[in-house]
Amino acid sequence: MRNIYTLIFCLLTMPALTFAADEKEKEPQRIADVWNVVPKDGHGEEFYNGLKAHMAFRSEKNDPRMWQVYTPTTGSELNKYIVRACCYEWSDQDSYIEWTKTAGTGKNWNELVHPHVESYSHDFIETDSKNSHWKEGTVANYVGVTNMKVKSGSGQKMNKAISAMSKVAKDHNWDKSWWWAYPVSGDTDVSLAIPFANFADMAPLEESFYKFVVRVLDSEDEANKLFDNYSSSIDSSSYTIYKHEKELSMTSDKE
Repeated sequence: MRNIYTLIFCLLTMPALTFAADEKEKEPQRIADVWNVVPKDGHGEEFYNGLKAHMAFRSEKNDPRMWQVYTPTTGSELNKYIVRACCYEWSDQDSYIEWTKTAGTGKNWNELVHPHVESYSHDFIETDSKNSHWKEGTVANYVGVTNMKVKSGSGQKMNKAISAMSKVAKDHNWDKSWWWAYPVSGDTDVSLAIPFANFADMAPLEESFYKFVVRVLDSEDEANKLFDNYSSSIDSSSYTIYKHEKELSMTSDKE
């Protein structure tokens, strides 16, 4: 099991997981707002054009959120579009709902996009900035996401493993970007997202994260313990590569 998740992390080189209160970071939670949208069969072009026009409408209205669009390039749900905005506090959702009413974005969506939609799903995702590291200037034309279900009773163990692995990576300047997140609903307890500039970026590294940890800790036993605590907390996992659809996404200096 350790080797499987070591490999995932090396190759990669958005119900919530419940932790004890004293393990949580004492800062406002940052939330990503995520919609999964599936177009109707035969409506692909109309959906695409409608979504593009809708995003332009939001930009014209000075939408305070920079919505980004992704599509899966692996897996069995290749017709799905992920529309995501990040990162905000819970209280921001209330003011944003009021803004949408004034701006008329719902009406515009219903006119341009909704007639071509088969289904929707929606989630909020708690982001873990303390244990994440997203380098300035990161190019994320693709994002690899590992979604994990944590074993019952292993929430605190997983939390400690994530913190320990991230601390080693940060303290010893692991030169990669990564992002931990916790979906509020659904079958996923924790997600790990890694950016790629292109497919060549997905090739195995000369020095894997596991070898990096062995080297900086100067102990294979300590590295094995670290990875065992992580992998032994996982009940199941899945991995998907998503493409960032720039033509459909809103642009900003912040994103």
